[in-house]
Amino acid sequence: MESQTSPTIGQLIVAAFGLAQNSNKKIHQHWIQISHRIGSQLPQSLLANSIQRLGEIDLLCRALEQELLDRPPPEAGLDFRFNYLWVLSEWWVGSAYAVCFTLKGRKILTDHNFLKLADDLRMIRVQIEKHEVPSDKNLGEPLQFSPTQLRPDEKTPPIFRYDKNDRLRAHIPRRGASSRQSAMWEVFDVKADESRWYERLELSDRMLNLFDPQS
Repeated sequence: MESQTSPTIGQLIVAAFGLAQNSNKKIHQHWIQISHRIGSQLPQSLLANSIQRLGEIDLLCRALEQELLDRPPPEAGLDFRFNYLWVLSEWWVGSAYAVCFTLKGRKILTDHNFLKLADDLRMIRVQIEKHEVPSDKNLGEPLQFSPTQLRPDEKTPPIFRYDKNDRLRAHIPRRGASSRQSAMWEVFDVKADESRWYERLELSDRMLNLFDPQS
């Protein structure tokens, strides 16, 4: 039988969020200020709550990113921290996109740099949550993708065909970790006909600066 003195899952989750907030009080306060400043522009809504929750996820990601820098995974043995950092990072992207979608749609923020951030989040979110190439309806012909790293039994890279008219089409983008141990995604931009990499931490810093440039 489990000991009654053992912490519960709920207690551990609450403790993790609390530790993350205490480890970066300045950014925690920044998110709270932003939530009131931006959220108040959509009265009688829960926009402020959504932004505060977005900040809480960001702080937890930042804390885990810093922990991975300070205490790297051991060379031998299992370490699932980065796996759960991916869960949190993808959660953050989806939540950040939803907030920006509302602000853009209601014309609360219309600055060019904000619209660029909103579109960057949209493209990442489409690849993560819809398993598609962003804006694939604009493709004139099918795309061909190939991995950059071959398996030991492969002599030539396999080609994956992506056809916007295929009901079962799917796209699995490359991803990785930055030098700051933050999640990164490679996004294919149909309009520019090029691929770009995005780092979660850089996206969060951009959002903080755009939402409250005075801070």
